[in-house]
Amino acid sequence: MEAVLLLPERRRFAGQDFSPSFRVNARRFKAAALDAGETAQLQRHFQCVPASWPLAALSRQASAGDAEGDQWLFADPIHLQMEMRDARVMAWDNLAVSSDECKAMHSSLTAVFCDAGLELSLAPDNRLYLCAASGDILPDFMPAHDVLGRTLSENLPGDRKWTVLFNECQVILYNHPLNVERQRHGLVTVNGLWFWGQGKLPAVVYHRFSRIASAGSDITALARHGLQHNGVKSAELFDLRHERDWEQVEANFNPARQTVFDFADGGQWLWQPDYSWHFWRRASVGFD
Repeated sequence: MEAVLLLPERRRFAGQDFSPSFRVNARRFKAAALDAGETAQLQRHFQCVPASWPLAALSRQASAGDAEGDQWLFADPIHLQMEMRDARVMAWDNLAVSSDECKAMHSSLTAVFCDAGLELSLAPDNRLYLCAASGDILPDFMPAHDVLGRTLSENLPGDRKWTVLFNECQVILYNHPLNVERQRHGLVTVNGLWFWGQGKLPAVVYHRFSRIASAGSDITALARHGLQHNGVKSAELFDLRHERDWEQVEANFNPARQTVFDFADGGQWLWQPDYSWHFWRRASVGFD
């Protein structure tokens, strides 16, 4: 059975070496270049029907079970670094926002969204969600993991309604008591919300995995709403996107097993056991 290893960008392993035994096989890998980005990486292995990528609805359904019918967006806390004429998103999933802080943000911001015809809610997974009517037209927000390090002017939608909402959240959070406490404890402030993952719950999510080993909330949500395509269970998925130690990646490689090394930058290395019988060798793959 094939093993699929989901990995971060290859640059995350820069400066690390292959073990001697792995290097022998690496000279026989087949390399491919596919679309870059975490979204493209996941879409290679999970297909929503109808075609869409509504991670917020999937996550909401996995957490609260009430995502049917409406449209959903994440309203994730972020840290903005102010610049002379812009602001840059500098932190998102590593802010360690507590459940009490999420409750405080929910309480302070509910009225802002209610006035705009949206509902801000806090799910059992301590994540903030926006609920919009099924017929509302939502902007195509960039995923939070892709907006990191980018400026707001590059990524805020042109829709004035959403720009106003973003700015109002920023103003309310800037001097919020929770940030006074975070600064007192040496923590990065939460001075904005990023909206993304928009869409309605799909009918089904197809994949081909008999086993999915992942602690990622995105893959967990996809898997819970998923079905093996046509009943075929042809592979196992190992989510190693958090890994930064190449030795640990090699520990998941068995030369006797067909393996796909799928990197978030679009690089892909393919291995089949019969490659070990090939006498010719290519230039070894690497992290460049």
